[in-house]
Amino acid sequence: MTDRQTTPDPGVASPDDSASPAGAEKPYEKAARAWHEHKRVAFPTAVILAFLTIMITTGGNDPGFIRSTGQALASKVKSVTRPSPVPGTIGQSVRDGKFAFVVTSVEKRGTTITDRLGGTDRAQGEFVIVRVSVTNIGYEARTLTATDQFVVSNMGARFATSDEISGLRGAELIFREKVNPGSTVNDAPLLFDVPAGTTIAGVELHDSLTSTGVKVTIGKAPVRENELP
Repeated sequence: MTDRQTTPDPGVASPDDSASPAGAEKPYEKAARAWHEHKRVAFPTAVILAFLTIMITTGGNDPGFIRSTGQALASKVKSVTRPSPVPGTIGQSVRDGKFAFVVTSVEKRGTTITDRLGGTDRAQGEFVIVRVSVTNIGYEARTLTATDQFVVSNMGARFATSDEISGLRGAELIFREKVNPGSTVNDAPLLFDVPAGTTIAGVELHDSLTSTGVKVTIGKAPVRENELP
């Protein structure tokens, strides 16, 4: 009789069970389940919001947005890593790429010139000759391209070299032969055909077709008239 009264029934919970550690863990487990259920709802919501933000900022699925953004960033990097050459004036050394230039004179030559073979070339407007000394400051022999050089008028018009430059005395020294590293070609002629009466404000010189270019301002320097080569 005593044993039956003192032995607890396994199917009946003891009144002290609610105060046991196992009973104390039940509220924590319930709270933990609520936390996970909340996260399952919040995570997809964050993904949807991020997707909508991208759709709005890109104007839909336009790939041009990504392309234009990449180009803008590339141009900023380029402007930082490749600063524009410092402009100069006549008689001052300026650099673009692997060449250093010194513009020594600007000469107006009228409507005709005599080439190195004795022939006469006639301008559509009037000829202008810019003489420039060129030094190769790189580590390899290079050839300067005449058609990459320009004169600029006081109105902002750019004029490329004339086709007649090939017959000009001295042009073969710089535009047909490679200039060795450290070597200088002095007073190489650049020939331009510009409208009569054009005021030359500057010269734009390039190491190559794709280089930034460097400007030489004529300013108040005299433009010589009809001087012999």
